[in-house]
Amino acid sequence: MLILTDLDDTLFQTARKCPPDGGELKAMSYLTNGAESGFATPRQRRMLGWLGNGRIVPVTARDRDVLARVDIDQAPAICANGGCVIDIDGQVDLKWHALLKQRADQGPAIRTIYNVMTAGLDAEAYRHWVVMEEDLDLYIVFKSNTGDDGASLADLETSLAGDLPLGWRIHRNGNNLAFLPPWLNKREAARYLIEKLRAGDTHLPIVGIGDSHSDVGFMDLCDYAMTPTSSQLWKHVISENAWC
Repeated sequence: MLILTDLDDTLFQTARKCPPDGGELKAMSYLTNGAESGFATPRQRRMLGWLGNGRIVPVTARDRDVLARVDIDQAPAICANGGCVIDIDGQVDLKWHALLKQRADQGPAIRTIYNVMTAGLDAEAYRHWVVMEEDLDLYIVFKSNTGDDGASLADLETSLAGDLPLGWRIHRNGNNLAFLPPWLNKREAARYLIEKLRAGDTHLPIVGIGDSHSDVGFMDLCDYAMTPTSSQLWKHVISENAWC
């Protein structure tokens, strides 16, 4: 069984997001200085143990360097919102990288758009960067420094949306605001990897797990889909549902 799964807020989360009565926490991810940053509750740890009966494939917005600081299987994997595919042997899939580079060259330069967006932006209120893999700019990220769990990002999203070229997508979830070009998404990277892995096993069952709207694209390619009931995605599912 293949399990394509998002990581943050799906299999673990920051300590602040953990339930107060959640039991002993296990560190799952770390900052560059070695400090613990993400934690799994006992229930999540049991879920991870169960998922370990199959092959876990992280599908994450984290780039390779940030994924490397997560205590979970690293290969195969889909990083940077589909911007990098890691083969089963742990190597970067150069065919996928070349394909994305070709697509990127046909559109406006991400670095130029980033410079326009950040010109005059309050440096104390927001931090921001361009996510890269190898020599390729992939997407733009903004985070709030005010500790308001992303509330101020809603206004920032509105003010920056006009700077986007046609076809770009916006994803906001908690204190994370991302602007992605049309050629970048988890869905196409997952489709590419699934086709490779199913080439040798046509009937390989695949489960997709995620917590946000941006995860739906790759989850839709799987045979089964799962989401935490505390997630952005589940809140959308039960919205105005007469059975809840």
